[in-house]
Amino acid sequence: MRDYDDEFGRGGLNSELDLGTLVRDIGLDEAEIAWRKEFVGFDEDDAERLSALEPLFADHADQIAEDFYDNLTSHEETTDVFGRSPKTVEQLKRTQSAYFATLAAGEYDEEYFADRARIGKLHDVLEMPMKHYIGQYGVYYDLVLDLLRERLRENLVDALRAELADAAADGGVAPAGSASSGIEPSGDGPDVDMEAVERVVESEVDAGMDEVLSVLRVINLDMQVVADTYIHSYNERLETEVERREELASERERLQAQVQEDIEAPVNQLLDASEDIADSAGEMSELTDEQVERVDGISGEVSRMSATIEEVAATADEVETTSRRARSLAEEGRGEADGAVDVMATVGEAVDEVADDVEGLQTRIVEIDEIVEMINDIADQTNILALNASIEAARAGEAGSGFAVVADEVKSLATESQERAGEIEGMVDEIQHDADETVANLATTTERVDEGIDRVETAMANLDDIVDAVAEAAQGVAEVADATDDQAASAEEVASMLDDLVDRAEEVSDEVADVAAASEQQVEMVREIDRTVDRLGVDRTDAA
Repeated sequence: MRDYDDEFGRGGLNSELDLGTLVRDIGLDEAEIAWRKEFVGFDEDDAERLSALEPLFADHADQIAEDFYDNLTSHEETTDVFGRSPKTVEQLKRTQSAYFATLAAGEYDEEYFADRARIGKLHDVLEMPMKHYIGQYGVYYDLVLDLLRERLRENLVDALRAELADAAADGGVAPAGSASSGIEPSGDGPDVDMEAVERVVESEVDAGMDEVLSVLRVINLDMQVVADTYIHSYNERLETEVERREELASERERLQAQVQEDIEAPVNQLLDASEDIADSAGEMSELTDEQVERVDGISGEVSRMSATIEEVAATADEVETTSRRARSLAEEGRGEADGAVDVMATVGEAVDEVADDVEGLQTRIVEIDEIVEMINDIADQTNILALNASIEAARAGEAGSGFAVVADEVKSLATESQERAGEIEGMVDEIQHDADETVANLATTTERVDEGIDRVETAMANLDDIVDAVAEAAQGVAEVADATDDQAASAEEVASMLDDLVDRAEEVSDEVADVAAASEQQVEMVREIDRTVDRLGVDRTDAA
């Protein structure tokens, strides 16, 4: 037979339950169990009858569990309980099957009723209302009574058949057959013994009713235990609520006494504070009036600042225009500088060409100087020849007179050639000197041209920087102009807001004046409260 101990009472919620304390609290001891059995008429015969029903219950336990949970799951209120259980529906069905089978356990001792108490308490933990749990026993009645009715019918049919068989075997009177019983009457058989039929029916009906009563009694005992567990929970909650209310009442009395003790000092402090508030309200009213005047002055200053900002904006626009013009001029200057560099480069090239020509001239002068020296040598030789010719002409006498004249002319020509050669040499020296100076000047000029080119290039770089700086300045001035325009607009808005602030400050001043008046009234009211508290203290003393 199936062992239900492995399925019954093994749920995860059992760890939250102190079964021993529960059984003790509801008074479910051996004596109480015996009294309850006696009160409902449950005895050993009931236990034996239930034990005999164990195979029937075991065979139908799973079907009973299915029908049991079909009823539960068809109602939304009971379905919600399953969501709070750590078990699945299938696990709950197996547990319910085990619970039903143990109704016919045969041992109805303290352990049996402790298990019933535990099951009832766990349903209370799952917040299933007692009306749902107790009401579900009606499903047991329908299910169990159907089984017992079918059992009674089968037992009655078997008994009637047995009686018919015995009567036929003895040749005596047989009970009447019927279609419903499955016993067919014999046309030529003996007459029906109605007394025997009544005895059989009465015996089986009595046995069937005894089984029904045994089941009803054990279910009644189960219901008592379940009701005890729910009532126990209600009592616990009621006791907790009573304790909480008693604590609240005690705390309320304590707070009332504490408030009564503490009220006089705060009232006096409140009175002093109210008088200070009244004085402060008066001072605040005066300060508010001064603030109104200051805000009005600030509004005028902001208006003047707005006009100044507008002037700055106009000046910024002019500066922006000037910056754009400066940028244009700087860009033109850079272009002119580029042209100057080109011209100076051309001059440098021309100077280089002149230097080359002067060097060629110096070479020619050296050649002329060599020719002049050659002329001087020729002149010297010519003088020598003229001298020799004069000597020879003198030796020749008159025959050489013509030759002497020629010699004189040659000498004269040689002398003149030397003089001219000397002059040429002087001129060549001067030309050489001038050429040297020209070369020196050309070198200096070249250096200065190179220096000028460097300076012009530096100037161009500076002009580039100036152009960039002017461009940045123009951009910055443009941004300043835009920002100044925005600032002018913001200043106008601030001026408008200050005008509103002046109006509101005046309203605040009026309200502060009202506060000052109200503070005076509050002081008077606090004084009245103080007098009332004093009277209350006197009344409590008299009452004591």
